Amino acid sequence: MLEPTPHAGKIRYGTEIFPGPVSAFNRLFFHHGLEVRGRPFELDFKRYHQLEFEKRLVWIVARWTKSNIPIGYSCHFWYRDLHFNERVGADDLWFVDRRVRSLGIGMTLKMIGHDELGRRGAVKTSDNIRSTFRHNTLMNDLGFERWGTRWQRRLEI
Repeated sequence: MLEPTPHAGKIRYGTEIFPGPVSAFNRLFFHHGLEVRGRPFELDFKRYHQLEFEKRLVWIVARWTKSNIPIGYSCHFWYRDLHFNERVGADDLWFVDRRVRSLGIGMTLKMIGHDELGRRGAVKTSDNIRSTFRHNTLMNDLGFERWGTRWQRRLEI
């Protein structure tokens, strides 16, 4: 398994409060939305903050140490499984600025998030990765196993 690359002294990782609609993350959110759906995100900030209020949200951030500018994030939450009596994690947002990819930042963010989910009682987590994401080795290195297939159908009203 790969080891995280924290770039000691240059990048700071930590758990933070989920940002509001106008924040230092706007540029990253914009580019993340374009990358995954071809348009800017329309995040439901109220829902994220509700999950945070319920102590079920984990928001991990990587920032440049000198400038404090965010360069990546990993968001997770947990829920009580409807079929079994266990707390289950779900990986949500995960993004690293393109200019600093392949340095281990994304992996480190995800590992910190998973550790925090575990501290909060989650016994496992899952992630829905878009089909164009071609980093199977990274997901395996993070301990993920391919599990099932997710199907989606558009419902026209």
